[in-house]
Amino acid sequence: MQRIIVIGNGMVSHHFCAALCASKVSKTYDVQIFGEEPQAAYDRVHLTDYFKARDLSALSLSAPEWYSKNNFKLNTNCRIVSIDPIAKTVRSDSGQDYEYDKLIIATGSTPFIPPVPGTDKPGVFVYRTIQDAEQIIDFSQGKTSAVVLGGGLLGLEAANALRELGLKSTVVEFANGLMPRQLNEEASSVLESQIRDLGVEILTGKGARAVSRTRSGLEITFNDEDKIETDLLVIATGVRPTDELARDSGLDVGARGGIIVNDRLETSAKDVYAIGECALHRGQVYGFVAPGYQMAEALVESLAGGEGNFKGANLSCRLKLLGIEVSAFGDYLGEGHTLTHRTKDTFRLIVLKRDSLAGGIVVGEWDQTHQLQLAISQERFMTPGEQAEFESRGVIPANDALVDWPSNAIICNCTQTTKGTLSACLSSGCSKVSELSEQTGAGTVCGSCLPLLGQLCGTSGEETAYKPKGSKLLWATAALGAIACALFLTLSPLPAANSVQTAYYQFSQLWQDSFYKQFSGYTMAGLSLLALSLSARKRLRLKMMGNYGWWRAIHSTLGFLCLIALVAHTGFDFGENLNLWLMTCFVLLNLAGSIAGLTVAMEDRFNGPWARRIRSYVTKAHILFFWPYPVLLGFHIYKAYAY
Repeated sequence: MQRIIVIGNGMVSHHFCAALCASKVSKTYDVQIFGEEPQAAYDRVHLTDYFKARDLSALSLSAPEWYSKNNFKLNTNCRIVSIDPIAKTVRSDSGQDYEYDKLIIATGSTPFIPPVPGTDKPGVFVYRTIQDAEQIIDFSQGKTSAVVLGGGLLGLEAANALRELGLKSTVVEFANGLMPRQLNEEASSVLESQIRDLGVEILTGKGARAVSRTRSGLEITFNDEDKIETDLLVIATGVRPTDELARDSGLDVGARGGIIVNDRLETSAKDVYAIGECALHRGQVYGFVAPGYQMAEALVESLAGGEGNFKGANLSCRLKLLGIEVSAFGDYLGEGHTLTHRTKDTFRLIVLKRDSLAGGIVVGEWDQTHQLQLAISQERFMTPGEQAEFESRGVIPANDALVDWPSNAIICNCTQTTKGTLSACLSSGCSKVSELSEQTGAGTVCGSCLPLLGQLCGTSGEETAYKPKGSKLLWATAALGAIACALFLTLSPLPAANSVQTAYYQFSQLWQDSFYKQFSGYTMAGLSLLALSLSARKRLRLKMMGNYGWWRAIHSTLGFLCLIALVAHTGFDFGENLNLWLMTCFVLLNLAGSIAGLTVAMEDRFNGPWARRIRSYVTKAHILFFWPYPVLLGFHIYKAYAY
């Protein structure tokens, strides 16, 4: 049995242990956890709740018996002071050595205290742990005022905690607005206005120069020589990765902190890993718990023999700060075309790149916040009308949430699998996309419905990612086909030759000589018949039939070749009566097919409900124009030989 040592007993460490429990290899490892705090792992994100109820059990992530039940040995109040990567041992502050086969460093982060004189005075606190909370609570007895240095996420959480203690609070931020890493100035001003309405004073654009004791408490002097007196000061100016242990043990760390890891979360030492806020991955330290959870899950997958690669995480967040909802999704401060909608109490911003949603910021209550998050993750395309609607009314197009679709709605067009059939499978115990596909066949043909299956299962990522095979060939032939159809609909018929002695006369014989016309006509008929084989492949899920994506690309190629043959057969002349009907039907059939092919080829970009509707309409049009085609073609051939 291999020995795993986990240094750190925070939320990410606990999530790693929970993920290990759920894995198939949990019983092959002997796990020891070391935490500096006297408590088992607790929910640090909701530390503010401790100021209300003073109940630690409400924040605990697991009962103490959970650890022993799952064969985890938890060592609280025990700090690891050194790592020997060569001997594969760690040493605790009591001087005891522990051997490991795999070492997981999950030491998290520590508060950053700016180099301001006086921050070590009595009455100055940080806001990070239960012990910090208890010290603030004890000191606040009989006090009336408090100042929070830092207007980011942590600072606003601290201000809320101080409000719970009945203290008149002031938040001081060095930047020109609150939450400068998540919000632009306009969004910050809306948030600032709402917080002021709650009775919290806000001072922005101010940096502390010194903290001193007075008879009545503390005095903070700012860089502009302004001063403010308070009973209590909480420093919440950010955090830094807790990487001293790794640094002192010879592991590679970043210039600005963080234990350097690769995509497999491996450090520079063999069999030593780092996850959570202490890790520096691709130059990024993540200050939120969600990326840490993803790291923990990826590492467990790796230890279980899987790929287990962590490719990074976005910095989206959705929070309630002092009761005010604040959200930032995607590339919310990135370059692109921005649209805003603002009222007295709300602010909404979306970032568009090539008319597709790339990021967004929301301050205040909005019933479409979750829809915006989903739309950004899908890079949903927004029409000019929808963009104007957002600016005027502050709304985005409805998501057409899959959960609201009726039971008879078709999810997989290839196999005609309905939502009701898939829901029944979910009720019977299926929980993964692969299981739904195996039971119903959905997603096994072209794969374009995999994202919908992922929504039903509540999963996302590589399992539901869809990039059709042959998409480049499909895109090229569909685009050429659309151009050819446009030429047929706009150009006049090619003129007759002025002389039989010209090269053009020889060329014009392609659509004037009966032999050549028969050759090009039967070529078109044969190509059309081959293209029809797509319908049979769509309903046969046999692996030996090849990948459906390539069949579809070949279908598009055959359609384009038909149009080339049509030029040779007609010289762009639609003719009259029956010939006119046949030509119009055939050109529109190919035009609808070409547009459908383009939407499928770019399905990884246009994959929202709007794109699905467009794709559905043109596909139906393609099929509709096909129905009269064989009849009209039959009459055309009969007429050619009968008359």
